[in-house]
Amino acid sequence: MLKPEMQSAAPPPEAAAPRSALRERLLDPRTLISFAILAVVLFIVLTHVPLDYGASLRAIRQTNLAIYAVAIAAFYFSFVVRTVRWELLLRNTGESTRFGKLFHIIILAWFANCVLPAKMGDFYRAYLLRQQTDVSGSKGLGTIVSERALDFLVLMSLLLISGLVSFRASVPERFLPAFIVGLIIAAGLIVGLLIIRYSEGRLSRYLPERLRAQATRFKHGLLSAFAGRVPLLLGLTVVVWMAESTRLFLVVQALPLHISLSIAQIVFIALVASLLTTIPALPGGLVLVEGGIIAVLVFFGLSSSQALSVAILDRLISYWSLIAVGLVVFLMSHRR
Repeated sequence: MLKPEMQSAAPPPEAAAPRSALRERLLDPRTLISFAILAVVLFIVLTHVPLDYGASLRAIRQTNLAIYAVAIAAFYFSFVVRTVRWELLLRNTGESTRFGKLFHIIILAWFANCVLPAKMGDFYRAYLLRQQTDVSGSKGLGTIVSERALDFLVLMSLLLISGLVSFRASVPERFLPAFIVGLIIAAGLIVGLLIIRYSEGRLSRYLPERLRAQATRFKHGLLSAFAGRVPLLLGLTVVVWMAESTRLFLVVQALPLHISLSIAQIVFIALVASLLTTIPALPGGLVLVEGGIIAVLVFFGLSSSQALSVAILDRLISYWSLIAVGLVVFLMSHRR
C-alpha cells in the first residue's frame, strides 16, 4: 500500500470560468427593475402623450443621409477627444497608457451607461482600466471622477452662457429651477474638491482600515489629474461639448424642417440633453432625454411632430448606435 506522501495528489477542482462583470450587472435585480420602470414610462408616453407619429416618420424618411452621416462622425469624434483628455489626466497622475486601449475602454463604458442605471459604466470603466493596464482601480476611478467634475462644470458654464444668449439675459421661469439646481451641484462639486484637497488625510480616519489605502490612491488620482495642463484640459472639454452640439445642429439640418435655430439655441438644447443623461434613474437617460429635447424644441417654436423627429434621429446616434457599436466591441472583447 502506498504511503500517504507517495499517493498522487487529488486533482484541484476545476477553476470557475471567468465571468463578465457587465453581464452580471445586467442580470442584477436593480438593473431589471430599472428596465421595468422604463417599460412602464414608455407605455405611458406612447399611449397618453399626444404626438403625431405619422408626421414625424414622414419627415424622417426625407432625411439627408449625407448630413446625417457627418452628424454621426461628429458624435464619435467626441470619443476621440474624450480619450485624449483621459490619457492626459492619467499622465498627470504618473501613468502612461496607450490611446487605443483607453479608447476601447471608453466605448465599453459608454455602452454600459446605456444599458445600466446609476452611471455604473463609470465603475465598469475603472474596473476595465485595472484589468487591462497597470493602473490601480482606485486611482483610475479618481481620474474618472475628476473628468466628470470637469465635464459638469464646463457644461454648466456653457449652458448658462448659451441660455442667457438664447433668452436674451432673461431665463424663463420654467427653466429657472433647473438652472438653480445645476448651479448648486456645481458649487457643491467645487466645495467637495476643495475639502478633499485640504483635508490633509483627516477624512480617511473615518474609513475602515482596509479601505484607507484605496482612498489614498483615489485621492491621488482625483487631485493629481489636475496637476498640469489645465487650460488644455478645459479646451478639450469645450471641444467635447461643441462636438455634441454639432451633432444636434447637423441632425436638425438633415431634416426638412425649414426652421431657423440660432447657434446658442442649438448649444442650449444639446447641453440640456447631455445634462439629462446624468440623472441615474434610467439607463442612458432614456425617455428623459427625448422628452427634454422635445420640450425645449417646442419652446423654441417647433411643432411637437418636428421636435419628435429631431429627438428620434438624435437619439438614434447618441444612444442606439452606441448600443450597437458597444455590443459588438463587448462581444469581441468577451470572446478574446
